[in-house]
Amino acid sequence: MSEPWIHKYLPTSSKGIVGHPTAIARANALIDTWSRKSKPIWLWGATGNGKTSSAIGFAKEKSLELVEVNASDARNAQAIEERIGGAIKQGSLFGTSKLVLIDEVDGLSGRKDRGGIPTLIKLIKGSSYPIVITGTDPFDKKFSALRKVCELVEFKTLSYKSIALHVVGILKKENIEFEQAAVDKIAMAAGGDMRAAINDAQVFSNNGKLTVKDLELLGGREKTEKINNALLRVFKTTQAAVAKGAFDNVDEDIDHVMLWLDENLPTEYTKPLDLKRAYDALGDADKFLGRIRRWQHYRFYVYAYDLVTAGVAVAKDEKYKGFTSYKQTSRLLQIWMANQKNLKKKAIAEKVAEKTHTSKKEAIETIPFLQHIFLNNDELATNLASAFDFDKEEVGWLKK
Repeated sequence: MSEPWIHKYLPTSSKGIVGHPTAIARANALIDTWSRKSKPIWLWGATGNGKTSSAIGFAKEKSLELVEVNASDARNAQAIEERIGGAIKQGSLFGTSKLVLIDEVDGLSGRKDRGGIPTLIKLIKGSSYPIVITGTDPFDKKFSALRKVCELVEFKTLSYKSIALHVVGILKKENIEFEQAAVDKIAMAAGGDMRAAINDAQVFSNNGKLTVKDLELLGGREKTEKINNALLRVFKTTQAAVAKGAFDNVDEDIDHVMLWLDENLPTEYTKPLDLKRAYDALGDADKFLGRIRRWQHYRFYVYAYDLVTAGVAVAKDEKYKGFTSYKQTSRLLQIWMANQKNLKKKAIAEKVAEKTHTSKKEAIETIPFLQHIFLNNDELATNLASAFDFDKEEVGWLKK
């Protein structure tokens, strides 16, 4: 199994980052002149365009100890105090200065952060060490307070030409035959995401060449990667590292991603043992998500995400040949229909409860009897409909 290209060709310094000379120069200058009065540096821009790699490069080039904290693993005030506060307040292990990287700050957004952002702001003010934050959108209204205390450095969306040039260099090093049109298509579909383009180039050149014909299922991301293309990257690789980033830019939450996988796994994985192992991975992911919902242990999200990506990818012994047309899960429609049915049932029960001066729970227990009456006794059904003020839709529901 070959090494994932995104690791093999990971830039070893900020000078190796493609397409951001101005942003890198500014961030370098801010780190070099750092003092306790300095503002944290927020590197922002689209996913996969070199923000985190640049921060790692800064630390290496300046001989700073790198302390990296993923903000997605610290969702509330207590977790941020423990993880990020500890990184900022503790001295360097090696007696040198250090750089604190707070990666993926977008993970803090949402109702469940419970004081996370105010705590982060308090911690990063007056730090003795340079602080670099990475995130995609500092102008989200949830980050208004954090934005005011940071120096914003934009990593602009990479042009497809810059991405194509870099991908060509990798393909030549790997001795892969390629059509330039195929490279251009991958670069344009990436939507500025260099990592995604490199991943796609590796997946689609698995047979030693890259042609336009190989890319028939590669759709444009238009900022957010198509779910079909993300599924393709999981199903068509046996490399965990390639699969792990498949859903990073998909505008679907992990619950919906799991429904997509559940719907399409039986079509893609035709060997029973492969299918069993893939569903085992989904089942374990669901257990972790249950613990998150029950106990707010957000650190389990990383495990759940790894299981639905890398876990599903490595469940098969080898990649299945040919392409499968993936379809949207039907379970969402079934859930919606069930919810609509329950809404109508609850509305009827509320009217019954109001007229009979009983609880809604007791009123719901009468629904089967009402349905029997409406199906078998038109005269009594008419009287009951009038007494309870049932509308035509509710009468129709009771007669079904």
